[in-house]
Amino acid sequence: MLRIRRAKPSDMEKVAVLEEKCFRYPYPRTLLHMLCALYPELFLVAELGNEVVGYVSAVVKRGDVGHIVSICVDPQYRRRGVGKRLMQEVERVLVELFGVKSIRLEVRVSNIPAINLYKSLGYRIVDKLRNYYPDGEDAYVMYKNVKE
Repeated sequence: MLRIRRAKPSDMEKVAVLEEKCFRYPYPRTLLHMLCALYPELFLVAELGNEVVGYVSAVVKRGDVGHIVSICVDPQYRRRGVGKRLMQEVERVLVELFGVKSIRLEVRVSNIPAINLYKSLGYRIVDKLRNYYPDGEDAYVMYKNVKE
């Protein structure tokens, strides 16, 4: 059974390995630890059995904007609703604990599965950032209003 919970210090090595599996340019371990320390309520892991199979990290900007910094799911556990559950839970925490009014994220323009997931959750593309990624690929900025 899938369980979403706050990350613990003992999860961080597995999170770093997931980050390396999921991204061409993974965040360094020091940044992952910093994000977890700054916003422990917004650094969540997805656990199946005793295995961490995904994570999401978010921060709060300008008091009322949530920002999804990173989300990844182990490739062998994708297309099972893990990413959706992670997003739904981090959104819930952003609204209930931090009172955010909107949530923002960036996504590679080529990452169609992620874009479709975000659209299914109510996000919309509002901008394109040219050469956003180190390899020169553009990113879409996507927003979701969660409170008026």
